[in-house]
Amino acid sequence: MIYRKQKDYDNFKCIADKCPKSCCVGWQIMIDEESLKKYKNHTGDFKERFETSVDYSEESFYQHSINETCDNSMASTNNINRCNMLNDNGLCDLQSTLGEEFLCDTCRLYPRHIEEYFNIREHLLTLSCPEVTRMILNPEYDVKMTETRDEKYDDPEEFEDCDFFLYDQLEFARDKMLETLSDKSIPLQKRLRQIAYFAYKLQLLFDEGEILLMSNETIDKTIHLDNTTKPRESMGTLPDYNYLLKSLDVLIGMEALESSWTDEMIKVREYWKSHDQNSKEWKEIFNSFSDLEFVFEKICKTLLYSYFCGSVYDGEIYARAMIAVISTRWIMMIYKASGFKLNETIYLYSREVEHSDDNINSLIAFFEEELDSQYFLE
Repeated sequence: MIYRKQKDYDNFKCIADKCPKSCCVGWQIMIDEESLKKYKNHTGDFKERFETSVDYSEESFYQHSINETCDNSMASTNNINRCNMLNDNGLCDLQSTLGEEFLCDTCRLYPRHIEEYFNIREHLLTLSCPEVTRMILNPEYDVKMTETRDEKYDDPEEFEDCDFFLYDQLEFARDKMLETLSDKSIPLQKRLRQIAYFAYKLQLLFDEGEILLMSNETIDKTIHLDNTTKPRESMGTLPDYNYLLKSLDVLIGMEALESSWTDEMIKVREYWKSHDQNSKEWKEIFNSFSDLEFVFEKICKTLLYSYFCGSVYDGEIYARAMIAVISTRWIMMIYKASGFKLNETIYLYSREVEHSDDNINSLIAFFEEELDSQYFLE
C-alpha cells in the first residue's frame, strides 16, 4: 500500500472551544455502525445521555437550534443547529466524559480526509476547518504530500471501478499542474489559466478514447496553442470578468448550510456588478495580491489533491480541475467584496460548498455545461 499524507496530518490538534466556527455546529453529524453499537450497548452513567442525544434510526446525533451571534460580516444572528453533545462552553461532553475512543469516525477524523485509489491512500486536511486555514496562512506551511509504503494490498474487487492505467495518467497530469502552480516566475492567474486549458485538452483526449496520449499532453504545450483551438480567455493575467460574474449564480443557487451565506453571495455578486473588469478593485484582487499569492496557490493545490484524481471514477477531468481553479478565484472575489478576513473566507467557502454532495455535483454539472458549450473556443 502507498500512503500519502499532507504535512501535519497526523499531528493536527483540534482547538476545541477556541474554534471560531465549530464543526459541531451547523452540520448533521453521522455515526458509523461500530460507534452506534457502542453507544447502544453502553451501560454506564452516560447511557441516558446516549438515549437523548443519538438518533439510532437516522444514525446521527440529535441537534438543537440556537441563535448564534456571528463574529464576521455575515448576518448578525443565525438560527443554527448544534450537536446535542456540544455543551455551552463549546466542548464535547462525550469526549470529555468517555474519552476520544468513544468518538464516532466523523468526529474522530475531521478535518482529516482520505481519498482511495486501489492501493493508494491520500490523506488530506480539509479547508473547512479554521485551524487548517490558520496553518495555510503560514508562509512556511507546505501542503505537499509525503509518501510511505508497506506490503499490504486491498482486495482489487473493491476498486473495480478504478482504472489504474487512467489513474496513472491523471496522477502524472496532477503533478504537472502542481509543478506549474509552484512556478512563481509566472503570474498566478496565468498559472490557473494554463491548468484550466490543460484539463480541457486532457478531457478531449479522454472523450476520444485516447488515454495513451494523455501523458504526452503537457502544460508546456498548452502555452503554444494550435491553429484549430484558441482559448476565448487570453493567456494574460486577468480572468474573464463576464464569465466569473455569471458563475457566481452557481454559488447563490447552491444548498446553503446557513441562509446568511446565500445572502452574502448575493451581496458579492452585486459588489462585482458595480466593479467591472476595468475597475481598480478587479485589477487589485487578481494582480496586486502578490503578498498573498502563496495562500491562493496552496488553496488550489489542496483542491487539486482533493478532487482531480477522483475523475478516474467518473471521467470528469475538466470539471474537477475547474473546481480547484474557479474555487480559488471565487475565494479571491469573496475576500475582496465581503469584508471577511481571509481565513474566514476560506473556511466559510469550504464549509458551504465542499461538504455537500449536491453542491459538488452542481459544480460538476456547471463545468460540464461549459465544456459542452465550448467555452474555450471563440
